[in-house]
Amino acid sequence: MDNMEVADDYQQVKDQVAILNARGEAVTEEEMIERTLLRGLEEILDYRMDGTFYTVKWNDQKELELYDVYHELSATIKPKGSSLIEDFKNDDQGLWDNFNLSVMAIENR
Repeated sequence: MDNMEVADDYQQVKDQVAILNARGEAVTEEEMIERTLLRGLEEILDYRMDGTFYTVKWNDQKELELYDVYHELSATIKPKGSSLIEDFKNDDQGLWDNFNLSVMAIENR
């Protein structure tokens, strides 16, 4: 599954799921969105912070947590709606904007 680029939008996620399933990899849309959001946030951090000093992980509530180099929780990105996955399905570009704003808030500390 790691041979796919990070999707920019929901349609690209659906396309990636179809391609991977056609290749014999059993992947669900939810799994691909989770992967896309995690890797997309990592890319935003890399870009905004000139190389990342943060680790991104999903927590039990399906929120994304950012940990600093000392492995301390720096931020939690919570959904605006019922879940980050649903936020992405309903407004993928709005979710990326939310991620950017969240990272900017960390930068300005």
